[in-house]
Amino acid sequence: MSSCLGIYVDKNLIKYAKLKKVRDTFKVEAFNVEVFEDLEKALIKVIDETNSYKVPISINISNELYNYFDVFSVLEKKDITKSLDIEFEMLCSEKGYDKKYLESRYILMDNKENYEKYNALYISANKKEIDQKLDILSDYRLFTMTPVSTSITNLVEANENENIAIVNIENETKITTIIDGQITRVDVLNSGLETVVEKVNKLELSWKKAYEVCKNITIYDHETQSLDENENEYIDIVMPVLNKIASEMKKVFGSYKEKINKIYITGMGATISNIDLYFQDYLKNINCEILKPFFIEPNSLKIPTKEYIEVNSAIALALDGLGYINKDLNFAPVSKFDNIEIENLLNSKENFDIKNWRELFKEPLDIQEKMIVRGIAAALIAIVGFSCIGGGIYSKNKKQIEVANEKLQESTSEIAEMESELSQIQSYTNAYASLISSAESTSDTSSQSTRVISKNAVPNMLNKIMFIIPQKVQLISIENTEDNHIVIEAVSEKYEQLGYFLAAIKSDGMLENVQSTTGTKSDSLIQITIEGDLK
Repeated sequence: MSSCLGIYVDKNLIKYAKLKKVRDTFKVEAFNVEVFEDLEKALIKVIDETNSYKVPISINISNELYNYFDVFSVLEKKDITKSLDIEFEMLCSEKGYDKKYLESRYILMDNKENYEKYNALYISANKKEIDQKLDILSDYRLFTMTPVSTSITNLVEANENENIAIVNIENETKITTIIDGQITRVDVLNSGLETVVEKVNKLELSWKKAYEVCKNITIYDHETQSLDENENEYIDIVMPVLNKIASEMKKVFGSYKEKINKIYITGMGATISNIDLYFQDYLKNINCEILKPFFIEPNSLKIPTKEYIEVNSAIALALDGLGYINKDLNFAPVSKFDNIEIENLLNSKENFDIKNWRELFKEPLDIQEKMIVRGIAAALIAIVGFSCIGGGIYSKNKKQIEVANEKLQESTSEIAEMESELSQIQSYTNAYASLISSAESTSDTSSQSTRVISKNAVPNMLNKIMFIIPQKVQLISIENTEDNHIVIEAVSEKYEQLGYFLAAIKSDGMLENVQSTTGTKSDSLIQITIEGDLK
């Protein structure tokens, strides 16, 4: 039995849920929604009220950025990371972001249109906001810190053949799309309930009242009207926002190549009565329903399901801490609390009572009974022995088969990769032979009194470039401008090709003090200048 406290922080609102896992079942031990002014005091209060001093804690990151890049699937993990960092650095330069203030994580997704590449969902968050939460929770068991837009998928048992979208309507609205059981994108809409909350707060002078208004609103269609005139006092504030959210949702789903079969609605918006019917009517052919955690059975609950739905984001984060997390998206640093304690699965009432057991054997056994017991014991020992030996042999053979298959796959992959590289090398050989010959000729005719680099330095550099340059990158010029300083002009249709070429030059070490321009785009080609000093 293990527990985790999930905490979702959104503007000046905290939602929390403490989950307990017993074998394969989950139970919500405590949950609530609170408005706060001081984040540190609010978090400590939640931990105190739920008695979670020694319980793993999972919390969300806020105001994250979502970007998408392509990367070659043949690269190793470290090279993929390096390539994506270069892509993001170029994007930051283009959009005016300061990369040093951002912390990033990514996940790779299959690219069905090009199996030689992965699609990467690249998520970035403000380091200052992350450090603030880390500092507040430094004395507690902070276990995970993740984007709620990816963690929210924990609540759904997705069918691999079903395309779904989870629309999380909080102060901000985010749509998480799952195609064939895999997260493919996260869309952040321009509309959310923050506008409603702020307008109601100005009228009521209470943030708590403002959030409760959203929870108690009921939407009626044009044929049905509320009997209570005061029930939907703020409907004129809520409906324009919902109309805008629905319109943006329709636009997002219309841009997908794949058909969405079902939409789940969650977050603060899911507490608005009949919102699923409203979106269903707006989106026509897409089935809409309220997201209920997969482990909750409405008929067995004393508390209305709507109360749990309100804290869906916190429940999803708590499930991260109970084993559902994608570790590549955890922004929390590795800590001494990473190993969750697993309590004894059997309580005292389930243990055997040895005294009662002994009572069954007060009377002594006769000779015939002893022989039967001995025979049974011998048979059990033999069965256990043969099972252990057979199991060990089977396990050993299975492992050997698995190792052989892995080696065969590795060899096949390496052969294919070597053939590809050989073909690429042969295609570059003729192109660079003349450059090498020219460089050697230039080196031979240079005055010995003015030489500042070795005779073979330039040819060696060109040889190395020949082996590392990507196929879709073209060289415009290579100049030895002064002393040992080299200037390389290169063009390509893709930033990622130029980024890979730059990373390869740095990694190979052929040049020192390597620098490059961010790139200029002319028509369909992107040109960069790479400079460095020959060793």
